[in-house]
Amino acid sequence: MKKYSLCLGVILLLLASIQLQSCKKDKSTDPEIQTTSVTALSPSKVLFKGNIVSKGSFSVLDYGFVYSTTTSAINETIGTKVSLGQSPQLGEYSKEVDSISVANSYSPIIYVRAYLTNAKGTAFGTLTSITLPTPSTSSVSPLSGKSGDQITIYGQFYTAAVSDVKVSFSGIQANVVSVSPTQIAVKVPSGIPASHNTQIPIQVSVAGQNITVSYSFTIQANITDYSPKSGPIGTLITFTGDNLPVYYYSDISVLFGSVSQSLNYYYSSVMQATVPSDITTNNFQVSVTVSGKTYALPGTFNVTAPTISSLSPASGLAGSTVTVSGTNFPTSYGSIAATLGNTSVSVSPYSSSQFSFTVPSSLSPGSYEFVLKAGPNSILASQQFTVTSPTISSFTPSSGPIGAQVTINGTFIAGQYYTVYFGTYSTSGYVSSSSTLTVNVPGGISAGDVKISVLIGGQTITAPGTFTVTTPTITSFSPTSGVAGTIVTITGTGFNSAYYGAAVSFGTINANVLSITDNTIKVTVPSNTGNGAMKITVNASGQTVVSTDNFTVTN
Repeated sequence: MKKYSLCLGVILLLLASIQLQSCKKDKSTDPEIQTTSVTALSPSKVLFKGNIVSKGSFSVLDYGFVYSTTTSAINETIGTKVSLGQSPQLGEYSKEVDSISVANSYSPIIYVRAYLTNAKGTAFGTLTSITLPTPSTSSVSPLSGKSGDQITIYGQFYTAAVSDVKVSFSGIQANVVSVSPTQIAVKVPSGIPASHNTQIPIQVSVAGQNITVSYSFTIQANITDYSPKSGPIGTLITFTGDNLPVYYYSDISVLFGSVSQSLNYYYSSVMQATVPSDITTNNFQVSVTVSGKTYALPGTFNVTAPTISSLSPASGLAGSTVTVSGTNFPTSYGSIAATLGNTSVSVSPYSSSQFSFTVPSSLSPGSYEFVLKAGPNSILASQQFTVTSPTISSFTPSSGPIGAQVTINGTFIAGQYYTVYFGTYSTSGYVSSSSTLTVNVPGGISAGDVKISVLIGGQTITAPGTFTVTTPTITSFSPTSGVAGTIVTITGTGFNSAYYGAAVSFGTINANVLSITDNTIKVTVPSNTGNGAMKITVNASGQTVVSTDNFTVTN
């Protein structure tokens, strides 16, 4: 009995112990945490505040905040944790979080919960949210400029951190110089894909939020250099830089020293200009004026002086063409001038190594210095040019009818036409070589002896001897009679088929001329002439000859 009572007591004691342990376990507590507030400090910075009411019965493993910019369903696996360690204190705690990038710049909401994690799990505070401030722009100044210029964008940006701001011009990122809550200073970048005076968009992003800039920016040319740096007058130089124009703009010009020059785009869309002929120094600064502002370009341009190696020919008549050979000749009309003696000459450029000039007709025979002027340089040729005297030595034949060809021998300029006089009658003759001139006896001149003279370089030179102008002759005709329509061949001289032709009449009735040479004319007897004997008349080049014999018209 005693033994039974003892066992029962042990059992009751064990049951009491188990009940006591169960009671102790039921008295363990969970952590209690609160999300007290979230404050937006800028578009990318917030201040989270929480409160630990109780840390619970288990050891704390982590605490802090968890946030999201895309969803309010924050839990242990969704959201970005901001851990504050393993040693929390009861009461309030806070944390500033920056570099927050929102996914939706049109509705930049951030969701946050305080949390505390222990061995049992994670406790969360209530979900709290706030809409981040939206940056905006109000103006841009200035609204135009070139790469490297600094401009200011005004607005509400809620930050002073340069790292929060990105600015690009037509997609090209710019260097942000400084940021304040109301201003962004930025330099216009190079490499913008646009030509001079093109309006381009500006893009601004603050803490990941894109801002619409309603003001277009006008990009201007930034001309930084040119090449080549030396050359003769008329050298075409090419400019380099950013956003250069591809066609003419009146607000861009070039200064070669103090001489203004327009741009040209004759050969391509490349910005170019030619060194002007009215430059006065061999070395000068090249500057460009863009929209009223003048910029000096690096270095100086050196004008290369021309050289003259030869004059060909070295002598000739007034009116002759002379070719000048050398180097560094300007190639555009009006870019060079020249004198022979004290007389200006007309210059025709060919290339940088040759040009020609015409010997003035006013120059008397003699030797003259040749001087070339190109820009600031005057070049004296080492050889002089000799103007020779015109001459006529002879002519052949010594006689002939109107229209006959005459060859005049003398000194001429090949390839030119000259005025030739037969007495007082003038005509034009062509020079096939420098020593022979061919001409035809002019019409209207009377038969007889005349002097031949030629107008050469303003001088009238008379040939020795006289030329006899002959009249046409009729030596015979065949047949001597016939009916109307009969073909009659007239033989003689001076009919001059090549130039002025001839008219034939039977009595007073004109006949139909079938063919003509200098010595023969074939005609038909006119149908309306009467029967009987009549004279045949030939009018050749204004001179008339009548046959001595009669032609008889028969039935």
